[in-house]
Amino acid sequence: MASVDLTQRKRLSDLNPIWIGAGGPGIIRTLDGASVPRREGVGVMFDCPCGCESPCYVPFSNPLDGDGPIQPEKATWSRMGDTFETLTLAPSIRRVGGCAWHGFIQDGGIVNAG
Repeated sequence: MASVDLTQRKRLSDLNPIWIGAGGPGIIRTLDGASVPRREGVGVMFDCPCGCESPCYVPFSNPLDGDGPIQPEKATWSRMGDTFETLTLAPSIRRVGGCAWHGFIQDGGIVNAG
């Protein structure tokens, strides 16, 4: 197996990551008009690691705020770690359309899938 030079690996923190929130003041449910409580850390958005400058959004199955996913019927990723430097997501991430980048976020590092 080839060794990976971790000093040359891209870091998530270099890709302008932000935690994504949802809901909050002024946001209502369309079905019943009820307000939607503010959620924090329901996913992460970052610049695509391939360099195409498109944003990548990855929703979590286990958001930072401890509640469930905001859209459980859609694909979500399991999160370990609570900082950009320690974040690990599973399974791998594959961009659909555009550049079609495929890879992993492991311990805050970006690992291309191949």
